[in-house]
Amino acid sequence: MKHFGIALLLFCSIGLNSAAAEVVSRIAAVVNKDIITTYQLDQKLREQLAKQERQPSPVQMGALRQELLSRMIEETLVQQRITALKLCVSEDEIETALLDVQKKNQLTREELEDAVLVQGMEIDVYRENLRKQILRYKLIGEEVRSQVDVPEREVVEYYRAHLDDYRLAPEIQLSAVTFPVSEKASGQERQRIREIADEVLDRLGQNEDLTQVVASYNETYGVTGGALGRFAYGQLVPEFVEAVNGVEIGGLSKPVETSNAIQILRVDDRFPGGLRQFDAVKYEIHQMILDQKTDSRIKEWTRALKVKSFIDIRL
Repeated sequence: MKHFGIALLLFCSIGLNSAAAEVVSRIAAVVNKDIITTYQLDQKLREQLAKQERQPSPVQMGALRQELLSRMIEETLVQQRITALKLCVSEDEIETALLDVQKKNQLTREELEDAVLVQGMEIDVYRENLRKQILRYKLIGEEVRSQVDVPEREVVEYYRAHLDDYRLAPEIQLSAVTFPVSEKASGQERQRIREIADEVLDRLGQNEDLTQVVASYNETYGVTGGALGRFAYGQLVPEFVEAVNGVEIGGLSKPVETSNAIQILRVDDRFPGGLRQFDAVKYEIHQMILDQKTDSRIKEWTRALKVKSFIDIRL
C-alpha cells in the first residue's frame, strides 16, 4: 500500500461544554463568547506529547501548554470569523479536494481510505477535516490574500537580483551498451569481454543499428543497451564525464570499465544550459512572492484579530 503524509490544519469549533464536563474542568480562556476549558487544553497536550520521542521537562511542559493555548485561541478566533462571514463548503468541493489528494499521491480512493485508517482516522473524520481546511483557505483568501498585491515590477526586480538561481547547468543525453562483468570474473574472462566491447564499438562505428547489435550479443554475453536519459554533468560519475569529453553528437565513447560492467556511451544530444528566460519563470516567482507576502499578512491579520477581540486567559 502506498503511504503519504496527510498534513491538515485542524480548526475545531469550541463552544460551551455541558454542565457535567465543567465539573471536571476549569476555564482556561474566554474568547469573545466562547470558552476553552482545561480539559480541552489537556487533550491537545496529550496529542502533542504522543508525537514526541522525549518527555519534556516541567519547564518545557509549561511552555508547551501555553503555546498550545495560544494556538487554540487563534483557532477559536478563526472559527468565529468563518461563522460571522457565513462561509461554507459544499460536498462537491470536498470531493474535488479528495480527488486532488488522490492525484498528487497517485492513489485510488480505496488506497486513500486505507492510508487514512493507518493513521488512526476514519474517512468521515478526514472529510470533515478537509472541510475545515477549505473553510480556512476561503477565509484567508477573502480577508488576507485578496489584499495582497504583487506588481510585475517586483517580479522583474527579484528575477534580476537572483539570476544565478535561474541558470541551467549544461546537460547531455546518453545511450549505452552495457557488458556485465562478474566481480568474480578472472582476468581472462574480463579480457574476453573487453574484446567483445571493442568488436561492438567497431560495428556501431560502421553505423549498424544499436538495437540489432546488442541483440546479437545478448544471449551469449548478457549485453543490454538503450537510452540512459538526460543528465547534468554533475550527475555523472567522473569516468563517464571523461569518456564523453569531446565526443560529438551521435558519437561513441571508448569502453568505460567499472567493477561490474564495461560500457560504451553514445552521445545522443548536448544542451548548453544558459539562463531561464523571464517569461518562463515569472509565474513561479509571482507565486513565491505572493506566498511570502500572504504569510506576513496572515500574522498581521491574526494579531489584529486578537486586538479586536475579548480574550481572558485564566491559567
